[in-house]
Amino acid sequence: MLTHRKNMYVSSVTPQSVFSQRTMYFPGQNLCLAVVFLCAALAACTPVRQPVPDVRQYTLEYPSPVLTGPRAKAVLHVARFGAAPEYRTTKLIYRDQSFVRQEYTYHQWRATPQILASDFIRRDLHASGLFTAVNPPSSMIPATHEIEGMVEQWLEEDSPEHWLATLELTITLVDVRASASPDMILFQRTYQHSQPCAQKNPAAVVEAMSQAMEILSARIIADVHAGILHASQKP
Repeated sequence: MLTHRKNMYVSSVTPQSVFSQRTMYFPGQNLCLAVVFLCAALAACTPVRQPVPDVRQYTLEYPSPVLTGPRAKAVLHVARFGAAPEYRTTKLIYRDQSFVRQEYTYHQWRATPQILASDFIRRDLHASGLFTAVNPPSSMIPATHEIEGMVEQWLEEDSPEHWLATLELTITLVDVRASASPDMILFQRTYQHSQPCAQKNPAAVVEAMSQAMEILSARIIADVHAGILHASQKP
């Protein structure tokens, strides 16, 4: 409402009403602001989660060696292999300096080296067709001969020039029909091979290890076959 006073129009609106028109107050407004600031502070303090790298799991891949010869009348039992202490793990082991053995965090075998070695040797012995039968460790079928093994080395060896996949196995061929211990052992031999890697990465190491196993497997099968045939010819 406007009134005329001393030739001036003066508003009858009070200062309080002007303030209330310019500034609107909501109940609980301070509380809402406090909650917003608190949430922002908590978000700033929360650490950002980094994505966890995938763990790559590897196995051997190679064709079974092809060998020829007369079939030996032998039933083989492939026992579960042992392994040197530093290789009783699924982690990929590497040597980058003397007296040091390291392992990859995100690269590992699907099974331990001793399990892989014994299983692939069994597979290749069976695929050769040079024996009457080849039984796995769990078989209850009576055998004439047993193959025992030890993984001596199973690692990546690094140098400035190249990387190598080194495999070393000790194989013992046993005639389980023999009555005396010395006569049971037909042979015990160590097989070793270092295969150059095509590249300097874990996948290339696994590929080279597969090639090394293929080479040693062929040697082992040939020796087992020859050892059994030679023993069978003794009077």
